[in-house]
Amino acid sequence: MKRVPVWSRVRGRQLAALGLACGLAASATACTNVMLSGATVIENLDAPRFEVTYGSGPRQRADVYRPLGADGPMSGPAPVVVFIHGGSWESGTKGLYRWMGQGLAAQGYVAVLPNYGLMPETGFPDFVRDAASAVAFARAHAAEWGGDTTRFFLMGHSAGAQIAALLAYDGRYLAANGLSPSMLSGFIGLSGPYDFVLDSKLLRRTFGASPEQEAASQPVRFVTASAPRTLLVMGRDDRTVRPRNTHRLAARLAEVGAPFDTLWVPGDHGVTVGAFARPYRGDSEVVRAVTAFIRR
Repeated sequence: MKRVPVWSRVRGRQLAALGLACGLAASATACTNVMLSGATVIENLDAPRFEVTYGSGPRQRADVYRPLGADGPMSGPAPVVVFIHGGSWESGTKGLYRWMGQGLAAQGYVAVLPNYGLMPETGFPDFVRDAASAVAFARAHAAEWGGDTTRFFLMGHSAGAQIAALLAYDGRYLAANGLSPSMLSGFIGLSGPYDFVLDSKLLRRTFGASPEQEAASQPVRFVTASAPRTLLVMGRDDRTVRPRNTHRLAARLAEVGAPFDTLWVPGDHGVTVGAFARPYRGDSEVVRAVTAFIRR
């Protein structure tokens, strides 16, 4: 009889419990939150991590994870990945995604996970401006953290992917911080809304103040031929963010001739970001695609 390590049996029981809790959750968003919280519990927090302050606001803080090599800290400058969390623009925190920071660090990257202002205290476009300030701070200090500013990537999941996409395609946000999207080596969007209809109270409350604001919330409207390299990853069965968002953004990138790749994987909303959790990342098509995109 094959012996299963104790840590594997414990992890299996934890994941089974998470699956049950997810099944009892009242919504897809609640289900995703249960799984992401569980991923943080399961993760062994071993990569060096510290907190920085990128502004004066109460949520203008970020966690920085430095990668580990086989014999300790990496010896050379590493790619930098700024990951913007999701949460429907009204919830979420960098602490919920500690496993994502660990997962990116495990691939050899300096990972920067900022908080940003949330609804209703912070409205659109101010939470995008928060993220732009975090990116500018990370760019300015990346070398101190062992990062390579010539390999600087922007990544986001769900609402965070919409925010990251606006930073990548609408140059006004980075320009306000003395930067340009041209300094990005690439944008990686996980299950993001890029061309959406304000068909819910949440979306109308967040983006529906005026026709101009509604138009400004749609990343697809700002895509040009000079857009940064893009990787779009989407679950085929996503019921939280409709897959048409990825289809439409990919179509627009193709129309203008901007470089992009897409990856469609089985699963719902959390599968694209959950791939980086320790139980899954060793054999994840998503992680392999992101790693290939960054190394290219």
